[in-house]
Amino acid sequence: MSQPKKRIVLFLPHRADPDQGVRVSADLTPLELLQIAALPDANGYECVLIDAMIEPDYLAKVLEACDGALCFASSCILGFQVAHGARVAKAVRAKFPKLPIIWGGWFPSVQPEIYFREGIADAVGLGQGELTFWEVVQALENGTDLAEVPGLCVWRDGRPVYTAHRPVVGYETLPDAPWHLLDFEKYVALQNDQSHGWKVRHKYADPWDMPAGTPLRGFSYFSSFGCPEPCTFCCSPIVTDRRWKAIGGSTLAERVLACHDRFKFNIVRFQDANFGVHEKRTKEFCEGVIAAGSPFWWNGTFEIETIARYKEETLDLLGKSRFHLAPMGAEAGSQEQQKKIKKDIQLERDLVKSVERLNARGIQTGLSWIIGYPGESLESMQATLKVAAEIKHRFPNSPSDIFPFRPIPGTEDFDTAVKLGYQFPRSLEEWGSSLEYKFAYDDIGLPWEIIRTWKRYGVASTFYDSLAQEGAGPVRSLMRRISGWRLKRNNYTFPLEQKLFHVYVRLIGHRTQKDLSRRDTTSGVTPHAPSA
Repeated sequence: MSQPKKRIVLFLPHRADPDQGVRVSADLTPLELLQIAALPDANGYECVLIDAMIEPDYLAKVLEACDGALCFASSCILGFQVAHGARVAKAVRAKFPKLPIIWGGWFPSVQPEIYFREGIADAVGLGQGELTFWEVVQALENGTDLAEVPGLCVWRDGRPVYTAHRPVVGYETLPDAPWHLLDFEKYVALQNDQSHGWKVRHKYADPWDMPAGTPLRGFSYFSSFGCPEPCTFCCSPIVTDRRWKAIGGSTLAERVLACHDRFKFNIVRFQDANFGVHEKRTKEFCEGVIAAGSPFWWNGTFEIETIARYKEETLDLLGKSRFHLAPMGAEAGSQEQQKKIKKDIQLERDLVKSVERLNARGIQTGLSWIIGYPGESLESMQATLKVAAEIKHRFPNSPSDIFPFRPIPGTEDFDTAVKLGYQFPRSLEEWGSSLEYKFAYDDIGLPWEIIRTWKRYGVASTFYDSLAQEGAGPVRSLMRRISGWRLKRNNYTFPLEQKLFHVYVRLIGHRTQKDLSRRDTTSGVTPHAPSA
């Protein structure tokens, strides 16, 4: 009788800090772990997948599974995941000092050496991980030196060693995710659990035509890897070499519909960096979904110029396939800054056109903007605040969210920010709080007048989006009209009505600023800008 293959422990850290009453939207399933589990699972290895978001006793489960395992592997992106993943890895290392620990994901790909300095890695995968991880598993099983596996950073004689470069491969070389490892109903339960009063981040807006009270069964899917754009604020150009590999449109429709038969979801979130690069693929996917009766809503990230150039026929198919939301990065409100960040959206030609084309088909847009790029002028930041407000006023049901610039390692702008004096985090614990916009929005030197306008924009948007719950309906309606006037005219001087509203709320015995917004229902952070 053949011996069973060894166990592989795959752990996904918390994306947000539950100790602060925060979690991420539970339609974000652990796709990164499912992807790297595909080949080991297909070859008979026991893959134990543990997601901290749905497992209250995740650490006990991790330590139990690691006893006798072949390896422990984890993945993270910049944010709290970095700190939490490091904490769990240190616990694993303390109990099982000889167990190999493997890291992958966007953050480890651009900061691999810190994992060795903190003693919690035997290898770090760089970039696309499916083939790399599979070869790591085989090397560990056979006793082969990991330094012979392409696509890794390993530590030898007190210094990092980067193995041979591994090129990005297409999905035709990779098996589909092992969906039997996903305990989907736990995610569904969390999506519909409002008993704990969580502050939910990264929750996309529900479809406009979803009947009120419909239980959420949100599902997520990777249909492509990488992005061809050269944006200076994003690490994808370095990590993926601007390569974009995607599942063909017809095949994608077949696979997602098969998942629908299995999981009965009603919304799909494509976690792709850039879903709509290839119009023919989008069209084929829509046609496949429509032929099946469009049994779910779906959303995915698009470029503004992509929507501007798509044929009317393709946009019609998006609507018929129940595409309900297109998050789009607008990034800067001045053409000069657009060129500097290599986004180069033609604002006058394409911005309003793209939003109009989608909204006309009942498709919500979610625009995101950034202020405070390294060396950005005051005039450029003011232009971004102005254009974002104009879009917010013109399309009131679509978010137009403004983020302060965060220097992301592995980007051109990070290097520029460091040259200009930015003091970046030095430990994994510090990196874990580096994306907390709400708590650290002024460490990049934003001018006070910009911070003040951004705050007031955020509060005005909250009222304009009818997110305030306190007080009588006529009072909230008045606040919405005044806020609309401010957004339209980009005028936030003397916001007396906001202060009077707070006084009014106190007088009627309600709480104030902390309760001005409901749970996240937009694609970004507008309701959570700092208090004015």
